[in-house]
Amino acid sequence: MIASSVTLEDGVVIHHPDLVNLYGCRIGSGSRVGTFVEIQRGAVIGRDCKVSSHTFICEGVTVQDGVFIGHG
Repeated sequence: MIASSVTLEDGVVIHHPDLVNLYGCRIGSGSRVGTFVEIQRGAVIGRDCKVSSHTFICEGVTVQDGVFIGHG
């Protein structure tokens, strides 16, 4: 589910929009989001990031540009 409060900048790729939970976050241009990812309200993902599958990003977290985030 992608909430209406989510901001997706140009070129964001969400591989399976039906298999993510995005709430009130902002995702920067050129970033990619894998399956089974949850990004909570107020989180900011920078430009050209990769958020791999099964990743959880908590409320209020800011991720800088060009970061790879893996689960684990």
